[in-house]
Order: sequence, then C-alpha cells, then structure tokens
Amino acid sequence: MSNVALLFVGAVLLVNGLVFLGRVDGRAAIPINLLAGSTLVLAALLLVASVEPDSPTSATTTFGAVGFALFGFTYLTVALNSLLGGSGRALGWYCGWAAIIATVLAMINFSDGAAPQMGWLWASWALLFISFFLALIVPGAWWTPSAGILAILQGFTTATIPALMMIGGSWETTSPVVVGMVQISVAAIYVVSVFFFRNREETESSESAGSVAVPL
Repeated sequence: MSNVALLFVGAVLLVNGLVFLGRVDGRAAIPINLLAGSTLVLAALLLVASVEPDSPTSATTTFGAVGFALFGFTYLTVALNSLLGGSGRALGWYCGWAAIIATVLAMINFSDGAAPQMGWLWASWALLFISFFLALIVPGAWWTPSAGILAILQGFTTATIPALMMIGGSWETTSPVVVGMVQISVAAIYVVSVFFFRNREETESSESAGSVAVPL
C-alpha cells in the first residue's frame, strides 16, 4: 500500500472510530468515506491494469492492489450504508471476510522476510476487521465502542505514523520488534476495553433492574 494512500487511511480510521464512539454522526462521515474509498478502489484498478502477467513483480503488485481494494470497498460500503440507512450486517460479514484476507496478506509479508513491518500492520488490520465484524454482527453493545477505540488507535499506529515514516525514509530501518510491540499493545488495549465496556453495561443493567419505583 503506497505511503500517501496509507496516510489517508489513517484519517478515515480516525473519523470512523469517532462514529463508533458516538462522537461523530454517521452521515457526517459519508463524504470522507466516499472520497477515500473511491480513490483506493481506483488505485487498485490502475495497479491491476499495469501488471504484466510475466513480470517478476506481478504477484507483489497484485497483492498491493488487493490491499487497496480491501480498504476501498470497506469505506465505500460504510458510506453507502450510512447514506441508504442500512443495518450494517452486510458490512459486518464483509469485514469478517476481509479479516481472512488481511491475515493472508500478513502471512505473505512475514513469510518472504522482506517486509515484516508490513506483516505486523496487516495482522493488526485483521484484528480491526474482526472488531468491526463483532460490532456489526455479534449481539452486545460493548463491541461498538471497543471497535471505535481500536480504529482510532490504529489510525495512528498502523497508518498515519508509518506513512509519515515511509515518506521520510525511516520506515525500512525501523525494527520489526518495535512495530510488533506497538501493535500488540494496541491489541491489548482493545481487549481491555471490551471487558471494561461489557462490565459497565452489565453493572448499569443490574442497577436498572434492581431499582424499584416508589408510588407517590
């Protein structure tokens, strides 16, 4: 995924994370999702069109296009879902499928040994898609704010900061261990937030059920 595209992925993750947290109205996020989604899908199509089947870099280029398209279709679906007032369940199932593809891309980046840093980013994005799947498909209101927190954190740790480092030329020399530790820390925060929001909801439900109205 190109560094410029990755930079704007960070911006959209921030906005969508705020939507999950209820800080931004879903309809207000439609324009940025449409713009980013359309741009990423167009970039994917241009990459695929430029691939020579016999080129030694054809596989790398095609997998790069897959990365563009994976996020591009996500953002377009988010925008259209908000625009048309959909339930979000179709988007949730798409995110479940996208988590599998992101896992494959992570394994590819880890296995060839050439880009372990990107392997960590794709592993983190696999978790992000899983969190979206849980928030949109699995019952439990606590999944939604937890996904929002993860999206915001990943907007900076997997997109904005790495993109700026790529532009500045320092990303390739960054230790994969450091990248991995950062991503594991973010994943741990997500897990903790799930338990926090779940316990808070259960406490509020218990207090509500235990309250007795006093007739006047």
